[in-house]
Amino acid sequence: MNKTVQLVNEWAAFEENHPADGLDAFCRHYLVSQKEKTNNKFLGGVVPPNKYSVLTKLLVKIVRMHEVYFALATKETGIKQPEEFYFLSVIKNLQSPRKTEVIYHTVNELSNGLNILNSLINQGYITEHNDTDDKRSKRVRITAKGEKILAACYEKIQQVSGMMFSDMPEDDILLCIQLLKNVELKFSGQWLQHKTKPFKEVYESVTGKKIGNGKKK
Repeated sequence: MNKTVQLVNEWAAFEENHPADGLDAFCRHYLVSQKEKTNNKFLGGVVPPNKYSVLTKLLVKIVRMHEVYFALATKETGIKQPEEFYFLSVIKNLQSPRKTEVIYHTVNELSNGLNILNSLINQGYITEHNDTDDKRSKRVRITAKGEKILAACYEKIQQVSGMMFSDMPEDDILLCIQLLKNVELKFSGQWLQHKTKPFKEVYESVTGKKIGNGKKK
């Protein structure tokens, strides 16, 4: 079949099933469908039961493997654990944030976050000072020593990320960013309030769907 005719047929079928979507949505759908024809395998052959689980499995495994390689790459940079890099990066970008701001920006529990901040202080990578607006709070600032360590970590994380995604075309990478960034933005502003509530309440408020109480009869 002529490629143009085939593409028009694909568009017609998509438009029939998704009348409210435009050309951009069709292009994403077409690219995904073509890739699935050639690569739909999972390690061990275990395919999760639905599309949400498939996406979650991919994201979690990629992040965990990235952490392994990043820890390997940063052994000689002067940080004790990769998490310290994320804290230094947030402190650098926010300039003089409260300790709690740093902890919540990195999606950490308070106790673990305070331990990491104390480690950075003890290593001389950051300093703490009083918050003039709130005497109960402390603010932190990156030191020249911390800046040097951070620069070394940035170089390593670029190398690791470049290594892991080197087989992906640039257009695919940009598409992934475009598709996932709104999820990150949405839940970055909500997870802190959600963590103190029952999951059932959170789920129903986010999705608008009701779920059962989870108890067996």
